[in-house]
Amino acid sequence: MEQILDIILDVINVVGIISFAAAGAMISIDKETDLFGVIFLSLITCFGGGILRDMIAGHKIGRMLPAFFTELKMEIIVCVCTAFVVFWLAFLLKERYVREEATVEQINNVLDALGLGVFASVGTAAYIGLGPFVAITMGFISSVGGSIIRDVILRDIPLILRKRVYAVASILGSAIYYIVHEILMKGMRTADVVGTLCCMLVIFSIRMCATIFRWNMPKAIDFAKITAATEENEASKV
Repeated sequence: MEQILDIILDVINVVGIISFAAAGAMISIDKETDLFGVIFLSLITCFGGGILRDMIAGHKIGRMLPAFFTELKMEIIVCVCTAFVVFWLAFLLKERYVREEATVEQINNVLDALGLGVFASVGTAAYIGLGPFVAITMGFISSVGGSIIRDVILRDIPLILRKRVYAVASILGSAIYYIVHEILMKGMRTADVVGTLCCMLVIFSIRMCATIFRWNMPKAIDFAKITAATEENEASKV
C-alpha cells in the first residue's frame, strides 16, 4: 500500500514538473529567448519557488542548501527535457505555432494551473509540521515563487499581481491540503495523496473558472477602460 501511494505521489510530482516546465518554456518562447533562456526560465518556473522557500525556512529545519541542489536530480532532468521538447516543437512548427497563438495560450493556462496545484501541495507538505500559517505560506511560495522570479527576469509585472485570482487560488489550495492532511485525515496513510488531489482540484477549478468567467481581483483604477471610454467620448464629439 505504501509503495502504491508513493508511486501516485511521484507521478503527480512529475505531472507538475512537466506542466510548469512547459508553461515556462512557452512564455520564454513568446518573449523570444534562445534555447538557453527557455531551459533556464523553465527551471526557474519549476524550482525558483522551492529554492526561495528553502532559503527562507532552511535554517529552521537545519537545511544548509535548498533541496534543488541536493535532492532533485531526476526532477531537474525531467524539466530540462520538457523545455527542450517544447523549444524544438516551436522551432519546427514556427508559422503554425505563431498562427495558433490563442490555442497555445489556452494550453499554457491549463498547464500552469496543473503545476500550480502540484507545487502548492508539495510546498505545504514539506513544512506541514510547523503549523498552518507556515505550511500554507510555504505552499504559496513554492507554487508562485518561480513564476514571480521568471516574470521579473523577463521584465513583466508578475502574473499573480494582475491576472485571474492566481495568488488566491494558490493560498486556498494550500489551505485545503493542510485541512485534509492535518484535520480531516490526520494519521491516515492516504492523507498525502488525498490532500494533494484535493489541493490540485481546488486550484485547477478556480483557475479554469477564473479564465472562463474572467474573474479578477478588483483594481483601484482600470486605466484601459477609462482610456477606452475617453476615446469613445472624443470620437462621438467629432
